[in-house]
Amino acid sequence: MASSMQAYLAAKYMSGPKADAILARTSSGPKKKKRKVTTSSSSAAPSIINDDDALDWAQDSKEPDDEAEEAIIAEDRAFKKRQKTEEGSGWATLREPTPPPLEDEQPQFVEEEAPFRGGLLTSAQLKKTLPKKSVPKSELTQEEIAAAQETVYRDATGRQVDMAAERAEAARKKKEREEKEAKKMEWGKGLAQREESDKRKQELEAMRNQSFARTIDDAAMNEELKAKELWNDPAAAFMSKKKSKGPKRPEYTGPPPPPNRFGIKPGYRWDGVDRSNGFEKKLFQRQNERKRRGAESYEWGVEDM
Repeated sequence: MASSMQAYLAAKYMSGPKADAILARTSSGPKKKKRKVTTSSSSAAPSIINDDDALDWAQDSKEPDDEAEEAIIAEDRAFKKRQKTEEGSGWATLREPTPPPLEDEQPQFVEEEAPFRGGLLTSAQLKKTLPKKSVPKSELTQEEIAAAQETVYRDATGRQVDMAAERAEAARKKKEREEKEAKKMEWGKGLAQREESDKRKQELEAMRNQSFARTIDDAAMNEELKAKELWNDPAAAFMSKKKSKGPKRPEYTGPPPPPNRFGIKPGYRWDGVDRSNGFEKKLFQRQNERKRRGAESYEWGVEDM
């Protein structure tokens, strides 16, 4: 039982010459074989026992495997004894140790400030987290005081926002929006408004180049005065130029239309087709018939005179 346990431990958890020796010993050792009992069918025949272990059992008890095991164990003992004879440890020195670095090549360690901790703190922990030295206000400059009092703005994610850059960006967007609105208003104007604005610009440019004093020989001023209309000037019609007051509305120029009681002319797009219900025509017929009857009665009344 003990040998099988050693063989299991050597196979599973050990390595080296010792494990090889244990495995060799357990695998080549004498094994006891079970006896084979042969029984005959008849009860009168004697029973014969065949014992295989009885053969050559008395031969050499010391096998070649035991000699190999002893040689391996002796070699292991010699290795351990040689290990103990060397300087304190069983390892041979292959190279000299690396010399320590110079003073200027020594690594520098930076002490990081401990992050602020909330909750209950002792006085030592509080002193360690708080700044050790505070600068008096009298030693600070105006720029440092203003920077300390300046409000810090942050966005929804907690990132610090530069207000100067935000104001510049807002002004740029406002300017672009105003330019777009001005372009939209310019395209929304009519032809007359554009011509009037261009004429006004030309007048301002001409007035900029004129002299401050205007004499009687100023041709532009004389033309402007002549073109002015005065209601109480009878000779203004001979001196002033006739101007058309706005565009004329187009009129109908086709065949004569049917009359109506209000004397309204049809539109210039009328195609000449009467689409009324005939009331105007009947009205004029009744009026003409009344006039005719009145004339006939008058003639009949004065016939015998």
